[in-house]
Amino acid sequence: MKVLFTVLMTMFFTVGCSVLDKIEESPMTAQLVTNQLTLRFIAGADDPIERATKLREKLADIETKLPGEYTLLELDSVVRAEIDWQKYSLADQELLNFALTKARNVILDLVGEGLINPEDKVTIDTLFRWIDQAAQRVQ
Repeated sequence: MKVLFTVLMTMFFTVGCSVLDKIEESPMTAQLVTNQLTLRFIAGADDPIERATKLREKLADIETKLPGEYTLLELDSVVRAEIDWQKYSLADQELLNFALTKARNVILDLVGEGLINPEDKVTIDTLFRWIDQAAQRVQ
């Protein structure tokens, strides 16, 4: 179940990251898409309140572990460090690695490989804030 949650969350972030380039172009549309993705991801759980709580906790964990400026590699490392890899079978580890690599590639296409510049950080922070706000509404 934890593997499924982690894979779903990773894939959710991958799809969520696809709205990053739309934030400046159409912030209201990007926020609506982010809210809908978040709420649909949460609603798909057996216990939506628990999933919303876990999602908010993971967002907070990731945000606190990122330095003020960071590279895509650092972002990827922080996310991967949140996973207790030893708890999973080799097949599940491969699935998680695939999902994280896919997420990294989506972000790479949007913001590039080097240091994530302040504008991109604001965009990623905005996406995180919207996800958190949507999850917070689940009761």
